[in-house]
Amino acid sequence: TSWLLTKDHKRIGLLYLFPVTAMFFIGAFFMVIVRLNLMVPNGALVTADTYNKSFTAHGVIMVFFFLVPVVPTVLGNFCLPLMIGAKDLAFPRLNLLSWYVYMLASIWVLVAILAGGVDTGWTFYTPYSSQSSSSNVIPTMIGVVISGFSSMMTGINFIATIHWLRAPGLRWFRLPVFVWTLYATSFIFL
Repeated sequence: TSWLLTKDHKRIGLLYLFPVTAMFFIGAFFMVIVRLNLMVPNGALVTADTYNKSFTAHGVIMVFFFLVPVVPTVLGNFCLPLMIGAKDLAFPRLNLLSWYVYMLASIWVLVAILAGGVDTGWTFYTPYSSQSSSSNVIPTMIGVVISGFSSMMTGINFIATIHWLRAPGLRWFRLPVFVWTLYATSFIFL
């Protein structure tokens, strides 16, 4: 339980590492289904509906639950305070809350995918995602929005940390490039 209630930025970075890695492998699994289906003549390995749902699941999971969070949450949480001479992030409890929100969003989306899937493509463009779709578009979109709140919390925390917790004498133009990238990414998250 000490890990689940920790406020240590390194531990939270490691807490993020495992679900983000798991989401990578789950997303890769769906892509394997898509690629195997493309190897078979006429795409007869799985049905067209399963193909569309696998394609969408791969895109949603890889973009919103791996690519977007992996660098800021894992590397950023672990390295940012060390790189600027801070003891921890500005809001350690918010940091832990963002992990819990990410976990909630991940589970929410996985349940939506397993309960019937989404067949619209990861961009959720209409008309595929409108009333003509019989899949779990709304629950999946809710999960993506919840994940966005996790990213916003991380962004707020990083901006505050970079502004207020830099080591004395560490001026803006002496910050490492990685800190600048986390700073810019944090504004994008907002």
